[in-house]
Amino acid sequence: MPKQRGVTLVELLVALTVLSFMLGVGAPSFVSLVSDNRIDAATTRIAASMNYARNEAVTRAAVITLSRKSGTQFTWSEGWEICTDTDPAGNTSRVAGDTLLRDANGFGEGLEILTNEAGNNWISFRNNGMLNEAGNPVVIAICDDRGEANGRDITINLAGRVDIVAPSNDCTP
Repeated sequence: MPKQRGVTLVELLVALTVLSFMLGVGAPSFVSLVSDNRIDAATTRIAASMNYARNEAVTRAAVITLSRKSGTQFTWSEGWEICTDTDPAGNTSRVAGDTLLRDANGFGEGLEILTNEAGNNWISFRNNGMLNEAGNPVVIAICDDRGEANGRDITINLAGRVDIVAPSNDCTP
């Protein structure tokens, strides 16, 4: 009689128990990893937009403005537009004569992107690449429901340099 192959019910139950234990331990870590990657992606995208706007200001020898799409004060979570600004003082909404350079969509639910007073409605760069915010640096905080310990800050100094700080100092700069 040929020898039968396979697993017993006890072996199958032990394997399932070990597998469920490993999933129970690993799943929360995976959720945290996904959240961290989402914050990193948003931070990188915003910093890239700021660097793009600064570069365009120097290249075009013109004022370039980023305008938030959200109707809520200090909130950039719904996206932004990058355009030329015909007003030499900058910090104005897009009007006839301004050229839309980029239109960035928001990040959906779960991420909060807030600025300090200097970056409330607009962030402008002068034709020399310097920040045009009345002598005040801009701070942008990117956080989720886990708070500032897992968030990031983007600071734009008066020279227009963009820096990323982790963890965030405050989710409401």
